[in-house]
Amino acid sequence: MIVDKTWKPTVAGILDVISGLLLVIGVVLFVLVLLGFSVGFGTPTGLTLVRLWLVVMALGLLGLIDIVGGIMSLRRKKWVLALIGSLCAVPAGLGIVATALIALSRREFE
Repeated sequence: MIVDKTWKPTVAGILDVISGLLLVIGVVLFVLVLLGFSVGFGTPTGLTLVRLWLVVMALGLLGLIDIVGGIMSLRRKKWVLALIGSLCAVPAGLGIVATALIALSRREFE
């Protein structure tokens, strides 16, 4: 069955890549600011560092999955991975629209 290509996966992919980059850049800036504050205000405790590290790694991982999902959406390959990537974009704010667009365009994926 041949399905016409619409704009929905393309827009969702662009939103996913943008939000993934925002998450990754935000993580990098957060780490740089944290390093700057720790130099000026003393070192944080070990438990605080572990918590911050977990948050930073989780957001960075979400950003990377989001970028991969956006690429899959732009290529119209692996609908499940594109959907998971758009769900990872929710913390950046663009994921709700991207998830809806990918869910509506399921038939266009291989």
